[in-house]
Amino acid sequence: MDKEIKISCSARKNWQYHISDWIDFERAHAKIHSGLKFDYDNVDYAFGTTEDNIPLWGGRMNEGNWINLTRVDIYWLYDKGIGYKATLSSKSMSDADYKNSKEMLKEHHREGNAIITSIDKFARRIKNDFPKYKVEASAVMDITTEEHLNKVIDTDLYDTIVLPICANDDTKFLKSIKNKDQIRLFINAECSYTCPKKVCYGTISQFNKETRDKMICSYYDLKMPRTFYDDSVDWNNFYFDKDKFDKMGFSNYKLLPSFEGQQRTWIMYERNKIV
Repeated sequence: MDKEIKISCSARKNWQYHISDWIDFERAHAKIHSGLKFDYDNVDYAFGTTEDNIPLWGGRMNEGNWINLTRVDIYWLYDKGIGYKATLSSKSMSDADYKNSKEMLKEHHREGNAIITSIDKFARRIKNDFPKYKVEASAVMDITTEEHLNKVIDTDLYDTIVLPICANDDTKFLKSIKNKDQIRLFINAECSYTCPKKVCYGTISQFNKETRDKMICSYYDLKMPRTFYDDSVDWNNFYFDKDKFDKMGFSNYKLLPSFEGQQRTWIMYERNKIV
């Protein structure tokens, strides 16, 4: 594989599993189901939560101080030249939230590590207070238009920008992007691909701050229909045509955990839809 290609791998696992086994599983799964081969040298980051209990965790519910990466995992990543990317993609941040997260930010502040966020104010503070981190705009920002993308780029706050999975299908939008090196695309899919309204992002943030007792899902709780269903696709093992994106000039990708409990892909089938 071209060494220019970089893949950000999910570390969303139980703490008992070592990160080396997890990345090897993702490598093997991608090879078997899509023909995609990559080595440790192609992995720029592993993303997930650490042993730190802070209010800015986002993306997934941090229930019961859920830990993805132990200190053992982190040092293994460093030894292999792989960075740690903290999933601090909460939809809101107070001064107290930032203060209560600073010890964690100090602990992992080093060249090669990154922060995922959806808040410009937080990105700016990271740039000012912890300049060794790279800052990545989260898919939580739901950037699907050239106008929105340009507004985010114009802030000069983000080293990379993750587009939502649905943007993979918008060839016109993707081709219009001038600096494709700044963009990260998903390689595979999960339930957000066909989500009608991503209300979970905000409610997960509230849950992690203990200001809400449950997550709200547009599908389960609000009974909103998916944007589409396709029973012919094996969604749990689905991969996009990465070669197509390579040819467009993209080089940064995001790989999700490849199992049903994390992807919740069963709700993307007509035969399983809630009526």
